[in-house]
Amino acid sequence: MKLKVEVLACDIDKKFPAKTYTITASDGRSISKDLCAEHAEPFEEWLEEVELEEEQAPEAELEPEPAPVVPKRRAASKPATKKAVPVRRRPKIVSLEEIEASKKA
Repeated sequence: MKLKVEVLACDIDKKFPAKTYTITASDGRSISKDLCAEHAEPFEEWLEEVELEEEQAPEAELEPEPAPVVPKRRAASKPATKKAVPVRRRPKIVSLEEIEASKKA
């Protein structure tokens, strides 16, 4: 009878027992490492920080985040097919002398 036993050993110093830690970047890259308690210490500290933050703010998880405000877009205006009508101007005020002078000219 053969027994097969798998033991995870630290990738750095080959000590056991070890845990597998996987880090994934936002661009999709990831890496997995088997680490003993000594080499996994920084990762465990980060994980403990996350657990503490979750314990301190459980009510924040109950409320959904407000949806981001999306500004309304105006409909694209159609190009004018008619010529724009000029703005109406006020009539020029002239005196009788100016009218008579323009008739003589």
